[in-house]
Amino acid sequence: MELDLGWYNSITLNLTSHSGNTDLLTLRAKLRSDYLVGKSHTFVMANFQQGKKDGKSFIDKGLIHLRSVQSVSQSVAVEAFVQKQFDDFILLQDRNLAGGGIRIVPLGQRAKSENGATFRLFIGVGAMWENEVINDSQKGEIETDIVRSTNYISGAWQINEWLASTTTNYYQFNPKSYSDFRILFEGSIGFRLTKRLTFSMQLNFRYDNEPPTDVEKHDLEIINGFNYAF
Repeated sequence: MELDLGWYNSITLNLTSHSGNTDLLTLRAKLRSDYLVGKSHTFVMANFQQGKKDGKSFIDKGLIHLRSVQSVSQSVAVEAFVQKQFDDFILLQDRNLAGGGIRIVPLGQRAKSENGATFRLFIGVGAMWENEVINDSQKGEIETDIVRSTNYISGAWQINEWLASTTTNYYQFNPKSYSDFRILFEGSIGFRLTKRLTFSMQLNFRYDNEPPTDVEKHDLEIINGFNYAF
């Protein structure tokens, strides 16, 4: 919530293994590095997940995201980002993003309650270029280039020294076709076990109003894991 200038790094790991009637193995790793200097905050995040059932892959996805935020005042900042992603589960062979926008902090740097809890709210409005390669089950390989509007509301709540929660809600749409939109929700709660080790529970929800053939419009994912900060 209130970080000194410098480098911050963290790694989150989750491993599930089951053997017997069904052999199941899933591995999820998330790496993040933040750098704060002056009024600038830059971070890079990499997220990879693989899963195998009875020797066959059923999850194979990854993402790397780089973002830089430059504060203009206590309540306004500008930001730019690039991202590369793949997700075989939703037939996404390759996805490349580049964009930016304005971040608004309507409560200023932070809002503190009587019991000492700290809350921050962020509102983002921007645009991004999106290049996707979809391996559609009926139409074959499809490549698209779209400029989308990307908008979000994000909240971070430091309840006390040992408990914190964050939520982020994205709404991304194609201005040339309003039926082509996505809604993304990411929510997490972290229980601090030691100064560097945290147990976290995360819920991710994704809704795509125009998905590829034979892909459901929504996905729900619940993840538990440990985060180590250094």
